[in-house]
Amino acid sequence: MYNIMHTSKTGMSANQNKIDIISNNIVNSQTTGYKKLDIEFLDLYTETLDRPSYPNNSKDSVMGTGVKTSQATRNFMQGSLKNTGIDTNLAIDGEGFFKVMTPDGTQKYTRNGEFVLDGNGRLVDDYGNILEVKYDNGMPPQGADLSNGELSINKAGEVFLDKQKVGKIDLYMPQGDNDLIPVGDSLFVLKEQAGTYIVQDKKLLQGHVEMSNVNMQSEMTDLIMTQRAFQFNSRGIKAVDEMWSMINNLQGR
Repeated sequence: MYNIMHTSKTGMSANQNKIDIISNNIVNSQTTGYKKLDIEFLDLYTETLDRPSYPNNSKDSVMGTGVKTSQATRNFMQGSLKNTGIDTNLAIDGEGFFKVMTPDGTQKYTRNGEFVLDGNGRLVDDYGNILEVKYDNGMPPQGADLSNGELSINKAGEVFLDKQKVGKIDLYMPQGDNDLIPVGDSLFVLKEQAGTYIVQDKKLLQGHVEMSNVNMQSEMTDLIMTQRAFQFNSRGIKAVDEMWSMINNLQGR
C-alpha cells in the first residue's frame, strides 16, 4: 500500500506542476511576443518484484515508483503577426531577436516589437528598454532623434527618415538552442559564455507585432486532461487510506 500511496503522491505533484505551467501560458495568451512553456512527464526508477517471499509470475516483473516532470522549456515557435498600423511597431517574420539595452546597461533580447518613441526620439519598449539601432555616419547609438521626420523601416531592417537612410536594425540568434534565459516581460538574457550571431536573411514587418504563440484550445484541452489525472491520483491515496482504516478496525476487534 505504501507503493500505491507514493506513486499517487508523485503523480499529484507532477500534475500540479503541469497545471501551474499551463496556467502561466493561459495568463500570457495575449502578451505580445510571449513564448509558451512546455513540460513533459518522466518516469522515476523502477524496482524488481523478483525477491524472496514475494509472489510474482516472472523474474522480469518490475514495478514503477512514480512520475516527475521535466524542466520547463520555452517553445520558440513563431506566433501570429498582428497588423497595428503603428509605424514604430515591428514584427519578426522568421528567426531572430531584437537586442535592447535596459536602463542599467544590460543587454537583453526579445521578440516583442511593440516599440514607441521616447522623449529623445529613440525606439523603446513599454519598460524603457532602448532598441539597438546602428546609425550611419558615425552617429552614436543613442544620438539620433527618429521623431524628426517620417519613419520607415524596410524588411531588411534599414531605417529611413524622410526617405533618407539613417541606420539599420540587426536581429540576433543565440549560438546554442538553450542559451537564452527568460527574465520576465518577454525578455531574455544570454547564459554565461554564450554568444550570438547576426541573422543575415532577416525579415521585419513595420506596423505589425508578433502575438503570443499560445494556442488556447490546446492549452484548455491539456488543462482538463491534467486536472482529471490529478483527481485520479488523489483517488489512489483515498483508497489506501480507506484500506488502512479497515485494517485498523479489524485489529481493534
